[in-house]
Amino acid sequence: MVPLPAGGRGVRPAVQAAGGGACILAGIAFVAALPGLNPWVPILLIPFGVLLAVGAAMERVQNDEGPPDDERFRKMRTFARSYAWQTSFVVLMLLLLLDFTGTIRLNGREVLVTLFLFMGIRASAAERHLFRQGDAG
Repeated sequence: MVPLPAGGRGVRPAVQAAGGGACILAGIAFVAALPGLNPWVPILLIPFGVLLAVGAAMERVQNDEGPPDDERFRKMRTFARSYAWQTSFVVLMLLLLLDFTGTIRLNGREVLVTLFLFMGIRASAAERHLFRQGDAG
């Protein structure tokens, strides 16, 4: 069992960094030991490990000051996620239309990656806009 830091929001940065290092090493070992097999395992493991390690490093550098977690900020985050979901459905319908017309041919993995990338960017942009605006709705 991993003890949680104050506030109980996640694992300690050292444990997170160790997990990231383990993912990176596992991905490299997979490539070195089995070079002819499926390349998606190391392609997923290595960036995930880097993200974990970088997140742990940023958390160690980051101080405890941040935006207060009051009702207004939760409302803005909820609206930002709602906007991201709504626009991702529009993008999904656009991709479906482009596929039906034969303009582009996408497989399921490409569609999922496109949607996840778009949703993340849209949620971040909407959250930044709502924080600058000062209120949602």
